[in-house]
Amino acid sequence: MAQQEDGGYPRLNGSMICSGQYNNMIVSLVGQFASAVPTGNTVEFVCCDQGRATVILDQAELPENLAALPEMYYELIGQVAEDGSLVLFVAREMSADMDMGTYNQMIQIQQNPKFMQYFGGGGGQMESAMATN
Repeated sequence: MAQQEDGGYPRLNGSMICSGQYNNMIVSLVGQFASAVPTGNTVEFVCCDQGRATVILDQAELPENLAALPEMYYELIGQVAEDGSLVLFVAREMSADMDMGTYNQMIQIQQNPKFMQYFGGGGGQMESAMATN
């Protein structure tokens, strides 16, 4: 695994979090919760590419207004576990009208080696992670 810079973390989509390339790294996921009700200590999250990620709630709780605003998009910050799930640290409310297709395209552009130099913070980790895998 590549060394992760302090304060920076890559933005991922559902297929990226499942790839194993980002295991044990702190990452960002944007999307919607599939349900306002957890199953035990987990909840499903629908990522910007419509892929699904299991979110583990051991370190944080679901947003309080989740049931009242099911259409809201969130940014989740957490650590990717070995099984591809996300151990949630914080959930940030974004907006109810984000264009997930555009956001997913932006993530794919960030991952393209041709454009990585234009993205600060998470871009460096992605380049380092790609070079080691």
